[in-house]
Amino acid sequence: MAQITAINDDDDLDAALERIGELLRFFEEDTPEAAELDALSKLVREYEAIHYPIGPPTPAGAIHARLEDLELSAADLIPAIGSQELVDAVLAGHCAIPPEAADALQQLLGIDREVLLPQPAGVANR
Repeated sequence: MAQITAINDDDDLDAALERIGELLRFFEEDTPEAAELDALSKLVREYEAIHYPIGPPTPAGAIHARLEDLELSAADLIPAIGSQELVDAVLAGHCAIPPEAADALQQLLGIDREVLLPQPAGVANR
């Protein structure tokens, strides 16, 4: 098992990711290498959360991801959203999702309504 050190910069991150790749090639549970993999993974997650945070998904991004997961097409959204033109505008992020469409999309795609209807900054959800 290699010595585990803090990740202080992107060079350290690259080295940790390279070591993780090596450890994954020959992974076996309940070994010192598995413990090293776990520790390095936690350090990488912590470093990336601080230096490369990922914000919440956009409504369009969440819909695209679920369409892919469920192997659906944009045309499958027409009954939920209303028209091909509105589907295209929503998927392009050019318009907000109407509240009634958000309910139908939540039912169809399993995306939380809060993701589909994000609140402006400073507005509390009810």
